[in-house]
Amino acid sequence: MKALLLMLAAIGAAAQTLERAPGADPAANPGFQGRAFTISSEILGETRTVLVALPPSFEKTSAPRRYPVAVILDGQSVMSRVAPAAAELIRNGQIPEMVLVGIENIDPFRGRVRDLTPPGLSVSGSSRNEGGDRFLDFIERELLPAMDKQFRTAAPRILIGMSSGGILATWAAASRDTFRLVISLDGPMHLDAHWLPKKLIARAKSSAVPIHYAAYSARFDWPTDLWKELQSAAPPAWRLQQQHLPRETHNSMLMLGAYLGLRFVFEPYSKMSAPEMPTTSILPYYDKLSAVYGAPLEPPQSLIREVVDDLTMEGRGADARRAFERLTNLYGQSADAPARLARIAEVEKRPPPAETVESLLNQPFPTPEEAREFLGDWKGEDWMNPEARNTAHVRIRVENGRVVGESFDYPPGMAPMRRPLQLLKVGKDTMTFGYMNGMRPRGMILWELKRNGEYFDGRMRWGGVAFRMEDGREPPVIHMRLRKVTAQ
Repeated sequence: MKALLLMLAAIGAAAQTLERAPGADPAANPGFQGRAFTISSEILGETRTVLVALPPSFEKTSAPRRYPVAVILDGQSVMSRVAPAAAELIRNGQIPEMVLVGIENIDPFRGRVRDLTPPGLSVSGSSRNEGGDRFLDFIERELLPAMDKQFRTAAPRILIGMSSGGILATWAAASRDTFRLVISLDGPMHLDAHWLPKKLIARAKSSAVPIHYAAYSARFDWPTDLWKELQSAAPPAWRLQQQHLPRETHNSMLMLGAYLGLRFVFEPYSKMSAPEMPTTSILPYYDKLSAVYGAPLEPPQSLIREVVDDLTMEGRGADARRAFERLTNLYGQSADAPARLARIAEVEKRPPPAETVESLLNQPFPTPEEAREFLGDWKGEDWMNPEARNTAHVRIRVENGRVVGESFDYPPGMAPMRRPLQLLKVGKDTMTFGYMNGMRPRGMILWELKRNGEYFDGRMRWGGVAFRMEDGREPPVIHMRLRKVTAQ
């Protein structure tokens, strides 16, 4: 995360506030530059130090945007591992931008055991009446409200804990509704005859509040039978993940566990989970995630940029402009914004596209009788450079009374790659088939062939998009020649 000035908003005198901590800001936090604050807690009867790091868009956005907040226990040691994992996932569009707040311990042993041990459990010989619930009260009733007012945080809330912190994180999932996303990193689940797993199982049987719970371990594994019981007891809205990390120690697993945990709890959010087509369905997908997370989440910056460019290529100027405005409102204006706006303005001057990806996908396949002369295997070559030709292979057949087809690629040294046909049109002397591009641009690869003696010759074009190379040139022409070699 980039270094940012942390802007404090004025809040009511009765509410808790975060005050800048005296002295230098913490430096040993790779991946971001945070700042230290203090908060005077009436619940704890003491002043606590917290580390706050804000996402890159915090000061760039023109919208009154709010961010998810991840509370990190043992902040003085754990936050420096969580932050770079979160930064990489944010950069790749796998989790939303969020605010991180790490709570430092009062002392490394007694104060830590007091704060991170739920009542009813004994840890390291402690009593069974420790202050875990009081510490969660402090987080929920004092720290989070102050974060909400000063740093525009909101639900969903994430709680991340390591070791004893993993105990308290699991206890929060078992006893409270504030944290719907919980990551426990090598939390000792065996203590007091598996007291804590049994509490979470009991919660699963009695609560329909959606919980995303991830547990990763190197030393302290969840008992297999209890994990299966938890999975069986959990309501459909719960999402659960448990994994042992081989070749890791209790100390080395932290960054990997944080990465995997954040990736799991936000898996429905990831740009890899969003629909690939049609382009107009991608951003509305994120508008529906409130049902999963209990709060709205904004789409990843990289994904909105792709949507803007793809809508522009599809000739959807008005849709592209709306997506562009959403991008700049959420993430600020980038250096290439004027060029994007110029392309959008050019598209807006054109009439609506006669051909779209949706219209191509909705074209019916021919009937078995209409396709009778084309059923079978077609083989030949495709090439961009006549001196470097590739094997081309298309199969058209009838399956369960319907015409279907596939195209095969033969990369050197690899197994054939099969692509189901998503468009097929045939005429007396013509054959057109296509399939969606497996990457961007989100257009259809169309092969349009005409009879030439015993062959069908033609070329490839992009369907549903006006694709240009980065320098503005037309993409290179790829030719194809096919001949029918077997009949169905």
